[in-house]
Amino acid sequence: MGRWKWALLVALCACVPVWTARASSPGLLQDSDTAVMLRALQERADPWSWFRTDWPLENHFYRPVSTLTFEWDLARGGGAGAFGATNALLAIGGILALFWLLREMADSPWMAGLGAVLFASWLVGFGQGLEQVAWVVAASALALAVLPGRRLAAAGVAAGAWVFAGAEWIPIAPLHFRMLDWIPGRTASVMGLFALVSMAAYARYERCGTAAARPAPGPLDPPATKSSVAAVAASRWNVAWIGVSLAALALALGSYEQAVMVPAALLGIAVSFRLEGRRVRWGWHLLFWAALVGYLLLRASVVPSDPSGYQQQQFRTGPGVGLSLLDYLLPAAGVVWTSIGLMEQGVYLLLSAGFWAVLVSVASTVAIVLALRRRWRLALTGWALSSLAFLPMAWMKAFDHYHYWPMALRTLFVASVVGAAANAWISAASRPTLQAPSRPDPAPGSLPRP
Repeated sequence: MGRWKWALLVALCACVPVWTARASSPGLLQDSDTAVMLRALQERADPWSWFRTDWPLENHFYRPVSTLTFEWDLARGGGAGAFGATNALLAIGGILALFWLLREMADSPWMAGLGAVLFASWLVGFGQGLEQVAWVVAASALALAVLPGRRLAAAGVAAGAWVFAGAEWIPIAPLHFRMLDWIPGRTASVMGLFALVSMAAYARYERCGTAAARPAPGPLDPPATKSSVAAVAASRWNVAWIGVSLAALALALGSYEQAVMVPAALLGIAVSFRLEGRRVRWGWHLLFWAALVGYLLLRASVVPSDPSGYQQQQFRTGPGVGLSLLDYLLPAAGVVWTSIGLMEQGVYLLLSAGFWAVLVSVASTVAIVLALRRRWRLALTGWALSSLAFLPMAWMKAFDHYHYWPMALRTLFVASVVGAAANAWISAASRPTLQAPSRPDPAPGSLPRP
């Protein structure tokens, strides 16, 4: 069995706990938002009419695609088990779509498998236990420093990198309740599924259509190797992936408002491939942004333009916006910000656990930057994509399902961090290379120089 088949098998196995964690209690349908929604669906009894009106809660949102999934469950009997199973299947679809995206972006079986496992663990609430594993590995890296010939600096970088990896393994927000045990949270999972498919299809189009640039030829390279870029003869059907990406983008926009960031995420993928040295076909992005403009015009013609009472209640300003963004942009800065009050303790600051937590957080951030210095592209891509996906939701009162799609994209960053931390540990554990003895100049037996 090839490496990719093993990676896919790992991703499928990661889906099993999500399915077993599906909700089936009658209380699933007794939530106030869920009850109002189901009553509106039953009174309307016209599934396709939601493409022409506000969605069932009538708080000025245009979500006909995700609303159809509620209609589907009602058509199947409307029991709690049906709704819970659909929630779980949508989450499983998101895991597999993420696996596809990571396969196209990283072209690494272990990164795709790890990303799928990590996202599944966040969905079932298992991410907390992984931090202790990272701390054990970090401690082992420091223990290596006492071995003969090992470098303390390399051990420190490895330890700090694993501390950072452990912190990133902890989910930014708990996803289990909102995505599996709360029916309205399905709007985010439907959108996330189509957004990931749109991104994966576009990434496949670019990856299959071009090859990365070869290193610049040196003066000693033979003439036959001095080609600038290795071009790949793409199949004429490769352009069909653009159609798949556009269709999935349209479905995501019709599911949840956070999908307005999908065109920006697609542009981020293009930038990442360009940094790799690929020739990117930028013109296709005009279609993606045109689809967004078309969606906004359609939404304005269907949904009232003034904010509803619910929307006015959910908008927020102030420090909470910045702190939410820091969870994605720079976690260490968030720890420092929340610990500013410790400065009033004076010399007793050294006895505060919060002070040492800030110190470790900052040191681990520096360590991971050093560990990633040679393999920064994928880490930067995951960091930027997840931050972009969450950006508009930072101005809304915190709800966990806002993090579903951003945290899926975050797995690319976390997998890159784990890979860099593992390489740093191997470097710290390895015996230092022996330097060859210096040669006298001129070497014995060489011809005399003028």
